[in-house]
Amino acid sequence: MEYLSEKRGQPVANGDLINPFIRGMIHFSRSSPSNLFWWKSFTGPEELFSFDLTILESAIRQLELHAEINLTYSQVTYLADVGTGPNLALMIIKRVPIGRGVAFEVEERAIVSASLAQGDIAISDKIQVAQQHYSTGMGLLAGEDSFAGLIDAAFMQFYLSLESLLENHEREKALNRGKELYRERFNANFEALVRHVYLARHRFFGHAHPKFLKGLLDAETAFQIAKQTLVARWTARAVLALELNRPLVIREMRLYPKPNYSVCFTGDPMTLEGEFCLP
Repeated sequence: MEYLSEKRGQPVANGDLINPFIRGMIHFSRSSPSNLFWWKSFTGPEELFSFDLTILESAIRQLELHAEINLTYSQVTYLADVGTGPNLALMIIKRVPIGRGVAFEVEERAIVSASLAQGDIAISDKIQVAQQHYSTGMGLLAGEDSFAGLIDAAFMQFYLSLESLLENHEREKALNRGKELYRERFNANFEALVRHVYLARHRFFGHAHPKFLKGLLDAETAFQIAKQTLVARWTARAVLALELNRPLVIREMRLYPKPNYSVCFTGDPMTLEGEFCLP
């Protein structure tokens, strides 16, 4: 991602024109969409150097919401136009790139493109908190094969995202709040999913009773518990879509206990009594 400051209507390298009043993510080239840019023009050096960098952070959060990713970028470059085009690097910010992520299926890319076409998402304080927890959970899952315990931590982040959306840590109160907030959209399927996630949280990831600690000793039980992270992640993302009142992509995510075997949760409440039942 690059951040541009350029004169109104000046063509960029590929000949496309960028509208100087656009705010939010746009394609570098609409005819050949690949790289995305968040763009703003500055009237002078004072405005440039007084620019609030949290606005860029907000743009990054927008992209995370659209594409369901934990965005760890390798480099962000600030470019200035001194009369020969936007080619003077004023500032370069680098971060360690993400090591492992989630598959991005072709049909999922189409959904993300449609989401971007709808424009920016209105991020309230509530959404910001929920998305921060959700993004942290995705980041933890990206490294869960490198450090022990990250999948447990990821579950809690997804749960906290859900809890912040439903505004309560008590299961029945959260369910009632879901009905109040989202009415008929918070149907029986959502009730079943939320009930399941809250039960899993209190049984295995929070105030666990000693009788539920078998997963510390038994590998099969441990994987049954780990699978609940997939349920919590899917449910949090789906309720986030309810809060935003717009469709969001929910990308395919799998856990691989063995090289030739994997599990994936797709929101079907019937599987809560089978593949994803609580041990």
